[in-house]
Amino acid sequence: MFAAWGLGLLLLFLLFIVGDGFDLIRLPEPRWGSVFLVFLFTVGFTIAHNFRWREIIESLSPTWRGEFFSLYRSLTDSYAIGKIIPMDLSLLGVRSYYLNRVEKLSFPVAVFSVLFDRFMDVVIFLLMALPSFLLIAGIASSIQSVSILVLLLLGQSLLICWKKGETFHYLFSISRVLVFRWVSKIPILGNRVKRGIEQAGDPAPFTLHAVIKIMAWNYVKYFFLSLRFYFTGRALGIPLPLLETFFFLPFVQLSGLINVTPGGIGVVEAGTYGALLLMGISKSQILIFVVGQRVLLIGSFGALFVLNRFFYFVRSKWRGEEGFSWK
Repeated sequence: MFAAWGLGLLLLFLLFIVGDGFDLIRLPEPRWGSVFLVFLFTVGFTIAHNFRWREIIESLSPTWRGEFFSLYRSLTDSYAIGKIIPMDLSLLGVRSYYLNRVEKLSFPVAVFSVLFDRFMDVVIFLLMALPSFLLIAGIASSIQSVSILVLLLLGQSLLICWKKGETFHYLFSISRVLVFRWVSKIPILGNRVKRGIEQAGDPAPFTLHAVIKIMAWNYVKYFFLSLRFYFTGRALGIPLPLLETFFFLPFVQLSGLINVTPGGIGVVEAGTYGALLLMGISKSQILIFVVGQRVLLIGSFGALFVLNRFFYFVRSKWRGEEGFSWK
């Protein structure tokens, strides 16, 4: 953990040197309307994520009928905790623990639901990777990149129509290899999670309806993520081109998928720095953006963490319960 923090802080230090840290002395006055929109799009992003995860759980365990807000609380808790420990460890540990101990799902199913949910982020990244790369490399124009993305979406739709409920099974062999390689690097949980996946085997087939809903929530989640990134720039007085933001975001996502430092500190900032540099943003503005983005994200998830607990406190008082719990 100390080595991970050291790596993250070293990356931040290098970014301050490259970007001239003295520019942070002249921080712009935040645009509070855009700051509020950043928070709203963070809420939208987490709600879309929760719908996607719930659909996966219901497909893996058809008899499960968990409460949306309780599931949402575990998700936002994992994001909040992921600001101080590696996000992958937080997303896996907190949510798997919740499903296993509170919702009484078997550990293999709990782990698999989180890993499969994480894999859906890889699916959307791979969908966006080609048009994004062509735009970044200057091989394709913005309009051409949009056209390529539309063709890829049509291809994905044809795959779903062809494979129907077996769509995810078609991709599962690839995901399992990726999961084993990724999860083996997680301390403490690594061996137990791998045993859990091995015991789980292949999940029950997804219905076509479930596949469509999971894919749809995947797109909605990415849409909110793009808007949050765009309005982060607006909140800091840095105008970002909206269409380019949509296509350059996978560059930042890739750094988030690496996630070897607590909260992705240093790594996400480096990925963001590279993406904005390619977009033609000045180095002084980029440094303000990466620092401001970190502050806004911590503030947004911190606020969600508190609001969730306030919601459960009020609800427990309304029901006449002592204190409040997961349920």
